[in-house]
Amino acid sequence: MAGIARPFIPWIGSKEKLIPYIWQVFPSNPKLYLEPFGGGGALLLGIQPKISRMDIYNDFNCDLVNLFLCARECTVQLVQELKFLPLHSRAEFDLLKEFMKHKELLQQRIADERNAVMECFSGEEREELLQILRGRSRLFDVQRAAAYYKVCRGSFSGTTSSFGVRPNNLTNFLYLFDDASKRLQDVIIENKDCLDIIHERDGPDSLIYCDPPYFDAESLYAVDFPKEKHEELHHILSQCAGYIVVSYNDCPFIRSLYGDFYILAFRRSNPLSQKAGATYGELIITNYDPRPYIQPQFSMFPAEIENGDLVLVHEPTCGSLREIYLRRREHETDKNDAPAGAGGSTGHSGKMPLGSDGSDGGDGNWSAQYPADQPPDERSSGA
Repeated sequence: MAGIARPFIPWIGSKEKLIPYIWQVFPSNPKLYLEPFGGGGALLLGIQPKISRMDIYNDFNCDLVNLFLCARECTVQLVQELKFLPLHSRAEFDLLKEFMKHKELLQQRIADERNAVMECFSGEEREELLQILRGRSRLFDVQRAAAYYKVCRGSFSGTTSSFGVRPNNLTNFLYLFDDASKRLQDVIIENKDCLDIIHERDGPDSLIYCDPPYFDAESLYAVDFPKEKHEELHHILSQCAGYIVVSYNDCPFIRSLYGDFYILAFRRSNPLSQKAGATYGELIITNYDPRPYIQPQFSMFPAEIENGDLVLVHEPTCGSLREIYLRRREHETDKNDAPAGAGGSTGHSGKMPLGSDGSDGGDGNWSAQYPADQPPDERSSGA
């Protein structure tokens, strides 16, 4: 089975350096792990794959999903394409962006040519021409993936919208593709709306980690995510049966919006700031009590947010939303299973196990798996 990998692209809001914080609250042994906001995939790539767990990467950015698919399925072709496309100037950066914008037109031309071939040819001649068109379509996807990758590498902090002045030697990053390709072999890669896939994949044994665009920082992301979308996300997450973990920037709106969740806070360095020593407030939000999972702080001083410690800053008065939802479902199932004469209504049986927020004695494979003496990867320019 494949091992872990590191992110092969820089990404605005990357969680690679926050992995030790986030993994602390993950329960052991879920049967499904979903990232609806896949982004650079730092957490998913860093998680040891397991036969008993289904891993799903999803992102609404079709260019990003295409890059992940090509990294998995066409690694050699993608690496080859990257070697032939050096990016050394702003003009090349702009050219690659223009190239990416015209995918729909070129793909439509290929589709039109395919329809013409189907109408005008038959037998072996038709198959030969269709094979050529399939090759052209696949080649375009690889070229598009290479172009998008180089835009990410050439932009400031992986925003894809600004040109970074520091030159990049792509050969320094190519080795990352091989590890990523192996890690992604058994990962389901989707290109769906975040709310839709959460609804589809939620279940009592699911772990859903959400890393949405940060509030009031949406302009840094390629996908539009207005305030209403943040509220919709909270609404659907509050009704989930699975374990929910959400990352957000620390701000009054998010603290208020997720008042029915557990909220942990910490501060970390801010790589996007021009000010030396600047920090940024982060929140980790869960629909279950995270305290049984958090590693104890071995220090003679109490935990403090300003020191970078992970601190529980809000406990909902209602308790665990996940437990409330599962108890309600169990109660409804018991009513449906009861004989009609006992006051219950007849109906289908859909038993759902009652989860527990206590430690389940799993193998705890969510702990950070990079060697302790390995310095942070300077190639990752995200958070």
